[in-house]
Amino acid sequence: MKRSGAATAGSVRAKGSLDRATIVSTALLLLDEVGIDGLSTRRLAAELGIKSASLYWHFKDKNELLNEMSGAMFEECLPAPNVGGANFDWAEWLAEGARAIRRTALTRRDGAQVMARPRPRAPVGRAAFEENVKTVMRSGLADMEARLTMQTLRRYAIGAALQEQSNKGGSAAVGIVGTGEEGFEFGLQVFIDGLKARLAERAKVAKSIKKRAG
Repeated sequence: MKRSGAATAGSVRAKGSLDRATIVSTALLLLDEVGIDGLSTRRLAAELGIKSASLYWHFKDKNELLNEMSGAMFEECLPAPNVGGANFDWAEWLAEGARAIRRTALTRRDGAQVMARPRPRAPVGRAAFEENVKTVMRSGLADMEARLTMQTLRRYAIGAALQEQSNKGGSAAVGIVGTGEEGFEFGLQVFIDGLKARLAERAKVAKSIKKRAG
């Protein structure tokens, strides 16, 4: 469905407030229409109703723009950090975070390709990441283990979405069984079960050492 770019561009010119956030949000809308290959700075400038040169005040090239779009998409699905409460389930919190990444990637055309790109190191995003690391550590994982857990789940979720968007109807031809969601949930549960087993074994060893010491 064709969107009205003129209205968007007109409002931007009227307010005189063309900023990075406006450019990124417009680029994400355009992505749905033309895909990552069709998204160019020239086309985006036309959508905004400005000259291409004006974009370079905000983004030096398409790569920088795509990285910022990746950051914006991650902000959409970033889990709530520092979750409290006696009933907090760290495993479900982790799993839902991975599901949210996959869902967000699948909501946009070529969304997984965008989210696979490096994200800007924004102070707000970095602070949220550190809070999420602390939340993961409540499971009993060490700092580096928590970081690697989040990184692994992020890569898994994006990779699953990337395959789904790449295959598009060709699953049977390449021998993939089940739906994309079924396959994703199976792998996710295997990963979570592995973490639980790791922590259980660690607790068992610690208990044995304590018993011998006592």
